[in-house]
Amino acid sequence: MQTGNLPQAVSGTGAYASLDDLIGLRHTARRLALPRNQTATNPMTGQLRSKHQGRGMDFSEVRLYQAGDDIRSIDWKVTARTSKTHTKVFQEERERPVLILLDQGPSLYFGSQVRFKSVAAIRLAALLGWTALDQGDRVGGIVFNDQTHLETRPRRSRKSLLRLIHDSLSFNQSLGKTTHNSQHNQFSDMIQAAQRTSRHGSLIFIISDFSNFDADIETRLKQLGRHNDLYGIQIIDPLDRELPAPGRYSITDGAGIQEIDTRSRQARSRHAAQFETRKRQVQHAFQKVQGRFTQIAAFEQPDDYLPNFFDQRGSL
Repeated sequence: MQTGNLPQAVSGTGAYASLDDLIGLRHTARRLALPRNQTATNPMTGQLRSKHQGRGMDFSEVRLYQAGDDIRSIDWKVTARTSKTHTKVFQEERERPVLILLDQGPSLYFGSQVRFKSVAAIRLAALLGWTALDQGDRVGGIVFNDQTHLETRPRRSRKSLLRLIHDSLSFNQSLGKTTHNSQHNQFSDMIQAAQRTSRHGSLIFIISDFSNFDADIETRLKQLGRHNDLYGIQIIDPLDRELPAPGRYSITDGAGIQEIDTRSRQARSRHAAQFETRKRQVQHAFQKVQGRFTQIAAFEQPDDYLPNFFDQRGSL
């Protein structure tokens, strides 16, 4: 649904995303650095400080054994040949898989200022994708709506990212053109698919308004977060948080017009309370898996939120 005017003065505005805008975001992506895994260490040292076991390790060198080295890293062949104890040294892979889970369901087909939530969500997904690719990371994702989802496995490839963007645009362009809603929760299926697609140690962004968040999704989120870094980004419109001033308003989904009445103080309070309750529920779910959660208003431009997107070290 929509209300008010949606100006076309800035990029990425209106009810639908555009390919030119999403590709153009690659320039903005240069100002954003995705977080690296700051806590994982060589698992051969016996000093695991990260939940992300199973990350890829590259062999670096063989050197003389030093006090404190894990005996599991001893290179017995070199030791036997030289009669001196040697140990293998491994270096963690510099790249990490980045997985972007993008919601393009009916609840995001709404906007009161500048752009619809669905457009803001797909723009953020593209921005994160370009950033990951620039860093040399493998990037992939899953785009979903209330009917189905499409997967793109993480690859260090511009072609792979463009496929994800193309799938996202396809879902975005279909919004508002179908009226049937599935009773099945595709959000839950999408997280289950992410468990199959992701490698341990992946950085996973979930971009949604979380309107369908429930106990089942929370359980699957907990499973997904056991071996991955999760970042939940809730796309909101000002009217999600607070109804407009008391009065009668006409809203449209592009096909029909409906009138809403915001003159009831109780209704306004109930609306605001429901929004805060959902926010706390989702935020708490991410906190329980040591993830991060933030909100971005659909009308914001990247320059509005990029400075505070990650901490100063670029980490979660």
